[in-house]
Amino acid sequence: MDDVLLEGLHALKHARRFGAAVTDVRVAARPAALELAATLAPDLVPLLQAADEVGEAGIAAATARPVPTGVLARARHPRPTLEDALRAPGPVVLLDDPRDPGNVGAAVRVAAAAGAAAVLVVGRLDPWHPVCLRGGAGLQFAQPVLRLDALPDDLAGRPLVALDADGDRRLADEPAGPPAPVLAFGTERHGLGAAVRARADRTVAIPMRAGVSSLNLATSVAAVLYGRPGAAG
Repeated sequence: MDDVLLEGLHALKHARRFGAAVTDVRVAARPAALELAATLAPDLVPLLQAADEVGEAGIAAATARPVPTGVLARARHPRPTLEDALRAPGPVVLLDDPRDPGNVGAAVRVAAAAGAAAVLVVGRLDPWHPVCLRGGAGLQFAQPVLRLDALPDDLAGRPLVALDADGDRRLADEPAGPPAPVLAFGTERHGLGAAVRARADRTVAIPMRAGVSSLNLATSVAAVLYGRPGAAG
């Protein structure tokens, strides 16, 4: 297992809460970090009391991105497998060749909140990249999240449901019973790739007002996970 960089208090908070082995905790200023943790994450207070206080320069030397909370750490990457992802209960979110790491992180965050089984990212973007971890508030540790080079041949009997503006079914018409589907979302600019379209068991559209052409990736994931029949409420 490799280490991944956690940028910010929230990423550290969720990594710890979902069982990650955390090391190398650093804070820019201990009093400010402790004050923030006391309000937002009291369970982190002992960890931050023992953290290395490195100043703003020490934080800046570790990452090229600003970290407003002044908190950094490293955590063990759990390296989930495709089998882990497909055997967990609930729908699986598949992101087909996404390009924006912040959007991917936000989609992971929504999937965790909605109780999805897993998030699969097909393509080059690593959902464990620090920017994705930051966008996901560290909720990659709450569920199996993995990158794949291509759409898997075997989806463990789950139907593949493609989300597309031109879908021939409505979200409200989706069956609620098992097996839970793999829900495939494309990029905002290009939509779903040909491989996913060809394999899809059905294509579903998210209802939108006339003249609106698309939704943000994470917003689409939220609309489907919370709007599909049988969703947790």
